[in-house]
Amino acid sequence: MRIWSRIVGTIYIIAGTLFSFLLLTLWATGAKESIVNKAISFIQNNLSEMGITGIVLVMIGIVWVVNWFDYIYRTKVIAFDNPGGKIKISLRAIEDYINSMLMKQIQGIRSLRVKNSISSKGLETKIRIKLYAHLNIPETCSRIQEITKEYLQDAVGIERISNIEVFVTSIKANGQQIEEEEPDNEEETG
Repeated sequence: MRIWSRIVGTIYIIAGTLFSFLLLTLWATGAKESIVNKAISFIQNNLSEMGITGIVLVMIGIVWVVNWFDYIYRTKVIAFDNPGGKIKISLRAIEDYINSMLMKQIQGIRSLRVKNSISSKGLETKIRIKLYAHLNIPETCSRIQEITKEYLQDAVGIERISNIEVFVTSIKANGQQIEEEEPDNEEETG
């Protein structure tokens, strides 16, 4: 992340310096018609190159912002003291482990996504799941909450758990398609 940030920073510093130099030149010359006309003709002659350069700069900026937010999210940790020293656990590591643990322990989950956040009340966990239809949904969701809470308290050592929210986004039959019976055409015509 550091190298990428330095590269993007350097690109934007160079682009900003060139643009500032252009504006200062126009201002310093009192915006004489000859210089302004030269600048306009240069822009008109190189319009496609300048457009591509602008698009590339915007795309680099967007990618950098996305990577920066991902880096900030990945570096969020839960820290606590241990007799041997300080322990830090990444929220992403906790999410990945909850995900794999729930997929192994509860049959009938098609897919799930875990999102943790830290608030003043404690750790908040949101679980989005897609289930198969053969399950008792309230019982399954309750079991998911219990397993997650036990894991967070026992295995990770988190004492303050704010809430564990389960959101069922999809319920699907086990690959069986329900077909409606069609009326016999022979009886209707005959």
